[in-house]
Amino acid sequence: MSAARLRTHSIVIVGGGAGGLELATALARGQGRDVLLVDRHACHVWKPRLHEVAAGHGPGQVDEISYATLAEQWGFAFRQGELLDVLPDARMVRLAPVCDEDGHEIAPAESIGFQALVLAVGGVTPDLGVEGVAEHAFRLDDLVDAGRIFKTLSRGLLARVARGDSAAFDVVIAGSGATGVELASHLVEGHQCNTVAPRRDLPEVRVTMLEAMDGIMPGMADDVRANIRQRLEGQGVRIVTAAQVSRVTPGAVETEDGATHASDLTVWTTGTVGPEIASRIGALPTNDKRQWLVRRSLQSKASEAVFALGDCAVIEESPAPPTAQAASEQAAHLSRTIPAWLGGAAPEPFEYRNRGTVLSLAEGGSVAKFKTGFSDDLMINGRLARAAYRGLYRQHQFRILGPVKGTEHMIADVFEKAVSPRLKVFG
Repeated sequence: MSAARLRTHSIVIVGGGAGGLELATALARGQGRDVLLVDRHACHVWKPRLHEVAAGHGPGQVDEISYATLAEQWGFAFRQGELLDVLPDARMVRLAPVCDEDGHEIAPAESIGFQALVLAVGGVTPDLGVEGVAEHAFRLDDLVDAGRIFKTLSRGLLARVARGDSAAFDVVIAGSGATGVELASHLVEGHQCNTVAPRRDLPEVRVTMLEAMDGIMPGMADDVRANIRQRLEGQGVRIVTAAQVSRVTPGAVETEDGATHASDLTVWTTGTVGPEIASRIGALPTNDKRQWLVRRSLQSKASEAVFALGDCAVIEESPAPPTAQAASEQAAHLSRTIPAWLGGAAPEPFEYRNRGTVLSLAEGGSVAKFKTGFSDDLMINGRLARAAYRGLYRQHQFRILGPVKGTEHMIADVFEKAVSPRLKVFG
């Protein structure tokens, strides 16, 4: 292995998800700051759209964007790589070597110095210790996972078409959070499956959602949960609650009540914990969910030079939900406070503002529930709610692309002929 190299940047951001990429862009554009963004992948896809890729949309249809292109546009540096360790006392991060599919080293290990480090590496789906999950279920944590899910789906459908088998293709989704709900809705529509064969020749994609609690989407307001359940069941999704999964096999999902649910494709969407690397970095404390413990300023409890945002971190006194909305708010906060901190000022505390839940339900109708300053939340439906969902994604595009290119993407989407997912949820 090649010897590690060392270089230094003023601000190093590890993780190019919604929060990390928005932060890199905000710090770099118009300020000339020395910012380095590091990510395992070469391209960015907004995580709330991963279920669309899993159901068959190509990366181009969900606006896959090259980190290098954005780095060139805004003036920050980019390095493709994976976090190996953080040495806060030395103000240094270590990146693992980059290897190809055969394990051959493409780029050597590297040590990078920093004045301020931001960890924005996101979260992962835990297996909860359930037998067979690691071997027989898919998760939806990144673009690679999404591609694997659709590859399994499309190959399974193609095999049925080839042998003239009209039996339904069974998908079981464990968990009824936003990811599971969105994926179920999009899969049962089957809009993208005609890339395999003409739609008239395809077997039915039959979706079953299993939730361990008594109702779907725990933590959501009751009226929102009821609305979502009605829409899903109207689309044909079978929902089973109080169904604690006990084992996943190659062709079925078993629950503790003795039921067995046939499954040609099992997707595991049971919440979010921090990444495995968090438990291997001894210098930075974590909670029992492998999330880095941070102060209200989003600084690590072990080092004021290390910040963390999004799913990989938690403020124990006032935790924010594991959503793109929260990560985006934290990125905006750090884009102001990190430069001030580097200049000698004390960083201000972060305060999460819950803006509510937005659902876009195409021909099935739309609904949104916003937080207001009054005693009751504001509920809207139809075109206004659909516009509210689109607005969330437009905001992300404008933050990373700027007004000119963001507008170009918006106009292109207006003329996009691909069918949109019927149900989208953010909260």
